[in-house]
Amino acid sequence: MKITVLLAILLVNGCALVVSGCKGDQRQDTVIASIANPSHMYRATILLRQYYVDGKFDTSPTTYVLLDKDSGAATYENGVDFTESQVVIKPTQCGPLSLKWTDENALRITCEKCGLALSAVGSHPRAMNSVRIDYVGFPEMSSWETAPGR
Repeated sequence: MKITVLLAILLVNGCALVVSGCKGDQRQDTVIASIANPSHMYRATILLRQYYVDGKFDTSPTTYVLLDKDSGAATYENGVDFTESQVVIKPTQCGPLSLKWTDENALRITCEKCGLALSAVGSHPRAMNSVRIDYVGFPEMSSWETAPGR
């Protein structure tokens, strides 16, 4: 169900981009999910960034999980660097992600049907500010890796 919704969002946004033309900085950002912690002190957001290359948008957008002070909504100017946000993770070749605040200061990032090992994600802090970050659904090895001894 989540994959269907994600694909529908990407399709609608992709069609809108074709109709509206290219953005000046050659990037298109799409907020997939955004959720504040119970006290609304922090907000976690999943954002997809696509780049415009050779007359069309690339087929593998970059996923960002961002952590901000909560301002009531996820507001990011299209294509602008995240100067006010903290980038929690920036995985490539990752399955759909979901976010959940498990308590006031604990954020769970779940990779749904993930083929990407957490070790392959790159930087993935266990805490930012006073927020503990838990990663769920990431396998021990990426789907393209082979087990030792094979």
